[in-house]
Amino acid sequence: MKVVIIGGSSFSTPGLLKFLDSKRTPRSMEVVLASRSHERLAAVRRASQLLVRRDLEIRTEPTETNNWYKILDGADSVVIQIRVGGFDGRLFDETFPNRYGLCGDEGLGAGGLSAGWRTWPVLAPILEEIAKFCPRAFVILLTSPLSPLVRASLKHTDLNLVGICELPWTTLQEIGNSLGLQTSEVRADYLGVNHLGWFFNIRSRLRDLTDELVDELTAASKQPFPNSQFLRTQGCFPTRYLRMHYEPDKVLTEQTSQTTPRAEVLRGIQSRSYQAYRDGQLNEIIPALEWRATPWYTHALGPLLLALDGQQVEIPFFLSGRNGTYVPFLAADDIIECQNHWAEGGLLRSPSTSTPPKHIVEKLVPFVQFERVATEAIMSRSIPSLRKALTMHPWILDHAQLQSMVEEIVTTNDAMLVTGTRR
Repeated sequence: MKVVIIGGSSFSTPGLLKFLDSKRTPRSMEVVLASRSHERLAAVRRASQLLVRRDLEIRTEPTETNNWYKILDGADSVVIQIRVGGFDGRLFDETFPNRYGLCGDEGLGAGGLSAGWRTWPVLAPILEEIAKFCPRAFVILLTSPLSPLVRASLKHTDLNLVGICELPWTTLQEIGNSLGLQTSEVRADYLGVNHLGWFFNIRSRLRDLTDELVDELTAASKQPFPNSQFLRTQGCFPTRYLRMHYEPDKVLTEQTSQTTPRAEVLRGIQSRSYQAYRDGQLNEIIPALEWRATPWYTHALGPLLLALDGQQVEIPFFLSGRNGTYVPFLAADDIIECQNHWAEGGLLRSPSTSTPPKHIVEKLVPFVQFERVATEAIMSRSIPSLRKALTMHPWILDHAQLQSMVEEIVTTNDAMLVTGTRR
C-alpha cells in the first residue's frame, strides 16, 4: 500500500510511522512524506528511519508544482495534515478571540473560522492535484477546522474523503475506565460536529450505565467536565471541547490567565524535536516523541491506515462526512461526526440505537447552520459571508465588535498567506 502524507514534515510524523511499524504485519508499505520544507523533511525522514525496524519504505518529496505526479501517482491513501500559518497561525487563532471576551481555539468558534479562512486557499489546489493524479485514493483530513474543511473539500472535488478525530474514542475509553469496564463492554450512541459531540444511551449489554457513571463522578475528588449534576440532568456525556459551550466563562478565565499560550509551548517542543531528529541518536529521538502526545495517530489515523492495509481492526472510527440519511433533522450534505466500524473490507456507519435527546439536537443544529455559511465564506472569500457566519455562531451571535473581528481575521490571515507561512 502507498500512503502519502501531505504535511509530512510535521514534528509529530515519526510517531505515526513508529506506530505503523510496531503494529503492521510483514506486508510492505510505502510512505511518501510531502512538504514544502526540505530541511524539516530530511530531519523527519532521518528520525523515522532510525525508529522503523520492519519493511516500511519511507520516501520524501517536496510539494513543488511540477512534482505532484511523483508524489501522488499510485497512492492508495492520502493523509492531509497541513498547518497553514504554522504555530504563528495557531497562536493567532487561539488568542485573538480572547480580546473579544470569547474562548479561543484553533478549530472552533472565531478561531476555527480564522483557520479556515487561512487554510482553504492552500488546501483547494492540493485537492485538485489529488483528484488529478489519484482520484480513487482514500483521503483522510486532519487539518482544522475539520467539519468546514470536509464540507468545502467535498463540494470542491469528487473525492472519497473523510475527516477523522480520536477524541470521541478516547472519551469512550475514559467512560469505560471510570466504571472499571473494558471499552469493548461499553456501548453508546454518538453524534457530533467538528469535535463537539455527545454520547447518549450509554450502556453495557442491557444495563444502563448512566446512574453508575453519575455515582463515579460524584465520588471523584475533583469536579471534572462533565460533572455528576450535568450527567444526571442532561443524560449525556459530551466531549471535552463542549466545555467551551457549557462553561465559557471558566474556560475564558483559564485561557487569559495562561503564562504561555499552548501554541508557544508547542513551538518550543517542535524546535527541540527537530534538533533531536537532525542530530540525535535513537536514545535521544525516542524521548522526543514523548514530549507531545499524539493520540490522533494511535487511536484514530494509525488504526485506520492498518485497516486500509488489510489488517483486522476492532476499534470504532469517528469520522466526519456527509450526513446523507443518518439523521433526519439535517440536510443530506451537512457534515456530521459519527461512529463507524470496519467490516468486510470497508467502513460502515454504526447504526444509532436511540433517538438523540431533544436538547442535543437543539445544540447541534446551530453549529451546523454556522458551518454552512462558514464554508461558503472561506470558499468564496466573501467578507459579508464571513461576517454573517460569525453572527450565526452560538458563541458569538450579536457581538458588538463583529466588524473588528472580521477585519482582524481577514487582515492577519491574508498577510500570512502572502508570506507563505506553512508547515
